[in-house]
Amino acid sequence: MPKVVSEYKELARERILDSASKLFYHVGYHNTRMDDIAKSIGVTKGTLYLYFKNKEDLLIMACQRNVTLLEESLKNAIKSDFLDSFDEFFEEEMRMPDYVRFHWIFSLTEVETNNRIKEILAESYRKYVDLIAAVLEELMEKQVISATVDSVLLAQMLIAFHNGILTSMLQGLGQDESVSMFKSGIRLLLSV
Repeated sequence: MPKVVSEYKELARERILDSASKLFYHVGYHNTRMDDIAKSIGVTKGTLYLYFKNKEDLLIMACQRNVTLLEESLKNAIKSDFLDSFDEFFEEEMRMPDYVRFHWIFSLTEVETNNRIKEILAESYRKYVDLIAAVLEELMEKQVISATVDSVLLAQMLIAFHNGILTSMLQGLGQDESVSMFKSGIRLLLSV
C-alpha cells in the first residue's frame, strides 16, 4: 500500500510541476496564482501546499525538473558520432513541449532576485559545458577536430549558438528552419 501512495504522490507532484511550468511560460510567473495552477489540474489550492511550500518553491522545483530533463536528453543523445548525437539532441528538444524547452524564459524573470534560480541555471550551464567539452576532447584525441581547439571555449560557443537558435524561435524562426540551421551551424563551428 505505501508504494501506491508514494507513486501517486510522485505523479501528483509531476502534474503540478507540468501545470505550473505551462502557466509560468504562457502567462508569466508573476501573473500565475496558486489558484490558477490548482484549477488547471482540478485540485484545491490547499493540495498544492501538500507538495510545495509556496509559488517560489514551485518555480524552483519546476526549473530544476526542466533543467534535468534537458540534461538527461543531452547525455542520452551523446554517442560515438558527435554530430549525429547533437542532431539527435536538438531534434529531441524540438519534440519537447515549449514550457520545458523554453523553461529559462520564465526562470530569467526571477534570476536577479532569486539566488536559487540563478544557482540552478549556472550549475546547469557548467554541466553542459563540462559534458560537451569532454566530448570535444575525445574528438580531438581521435583527430576528428583540431587538437589546438580550446574545448571549454568551443563548448561555450556551441551552447551560445544553440541558445541563439532557441531565442530566434521565440522571434518567429520556424522549427524546420531551426533544425536545419542547427545542423549546418554545428558542422561549421566544428569545421567538419
